[in-house]
Amino acid sequence: MKNIRTIALLIAIVMLMSFMFSGCGTSTTTDSSTTQSSTSSTKTRGSVKISVDEWIGWQSLFDANGGLTTAPESINARNGINVEYVVMNDASTSSAALISGELQGAGYTVNRYAFLQAKFDEANVPVVMPYITNYSNGGDGIIAKADIINVSDLVGKKIAVPAFSEAQTLVEWLLNNSSLTESERQQIRSNMVYFETADDTAKAFFSGTVDAAATWEPYLTQAASSTDSRILFDTSMSTNLILDGIVFREDFVKNNEDFIVKLIDGALEASAMYKKEFANIRQLPMFELMSDEEIIDMANGANLATCAQNVTLLSDTAVAMYRDMADVWLTIGETAYPKKAESAFTDKYVKQLVSKYPDAGENGKTFSDEEKTKLIESPAALLDYQADIKFALNSVKIKEESYATLDDFVEVAKILDGVYIQIEGNASQRADGVSDAQINDFSKMRANSVAEYFISKGIDPKRIVVIGRGDSNPLDADNLASEVNRRTEFYFKPKLGY
Repeated sequence: MKNIRTIALLIAIVMLMSFMFSGCGTSTTTDSSTTQSSTSSTKTRGSVKISVDEWIGWQSLFDANGGLTTAPESINARNGINVEYVVMNDASTSSAALISGELQGAGYTVNRYAFLQAKFDEANVPVVMPYITNYSNGGDGIIAKADIINVSDLVGKKIAVPAFSEAQTLVEWLLNNSSLTESERQQIRSNMVYFETADDTAKAFFSGTVDAAATWEPYLTQAASSTDSRILFDTSMSTNLILDGIVFREDFVKNNEDFIVKLIDGALEASAMYKKEFANIRQLPMFELMSDEEIIDMANGANLATCAQNVTLLSDTAVAMYRDMADVWLTIGETAYPKKAESAFTDKYVKQLVSKYPDAGENGKTFSDEEKTKLIESPAALLDYQADIKFALNSVKIKEESYATLDDFVEVAKILDGVYIQIEGNASQRADGVSDAQINDFSKMRANSVAEYFISKGIDPKRIVVIGRGDSNPLDADNLASEVNRRTEFYFKPKLGY
């Protein structure tokens, strides 16, 4: 869906240094950074320049501003701030302008932010993200032939990927967080076919050239409506995988804290205009000739982040997402710094607005008993894992040595926030005299202990399905008493019908 964002970072890499120095206009990065730092470190008196690409998720910023420049009767004008939004669809251009001091802020996905961090560090220009504007909610994903039902099925298949795009990082994240062996991951990567845009990947898929494609709407809906293809994954299953926010120069933030609060305040107030008023978004060339219905259709794939969501995202989920995406860029062969995740965000400013924008309550996923029953037997698990969770002997109490393993699963569960979590308890051979019901109940109680741990870490209990398999599903059928049969299995399952 974000076709503008697939302007290849191949260009960004090739032109990285030339953009940096042309923006700085000095002979050394250090001298340039010192000069521009003084430019942005004083309190702003004129308009604050922030770059954005042509993406629907920025609409609340424009609505608060009355357009790309602050209108006299706008929310921002009333709050006493003056903002100029500059359309820049190339991340290399905008990041160079941010480094040079031409811009004070820039809009990026967290995925792209993790990539650009190396550039900001090299220029000695610290940056920080204090606000998440929106998140992709079904607009981006992976389509596949009907017989590909999970990530493991991608082994040996051809996958079309838009190079150096958010869509590529999405695919790589799924591979990195799957139970695949490293050899299997490398085999999948060797079969990737790279294209310039996600429109191109979809065309390759529907022409039969490839078995799967990372793409966006409307191609996801097209695949879902076909009998021989399906949606393997979309961002409704993981609303945290593609987050958009505003990155500011750190020196600017420190000296203009009141501005940051007022900018966020205005965007949160203007969120009521989303999908209802379109004059301001039409100031972007991409939207100028779109009908209201077309704009609404695009907006349906991107939800605005609330104040309460921002507090959680900036202090937890976005941090984990940044770290994961930095790991993805390292996997691809680029420079990235996962450890920078802890300092890449701040919730200091959005927290000041929590009382003004109280959480109205999340519309958590609710599943009927019938859905859960069908889900248990469904083979369509996006990802699955086997874990040796340690319990005290003949007890359902989890040993502390297993907490680190469970925490890894919790991190994945937080990112895959739109899928069920099926937890299955399995036992090794039962002792003499133990009935089927007793061994099944015991294994279910152990699975419930794992579920309770997940819930204690913030996972919504409505997402969890717990099953006790007893000793009916051994991995080692030749030695039923083997420890490998005493295990907990996790399945991340999409909603039925995918």
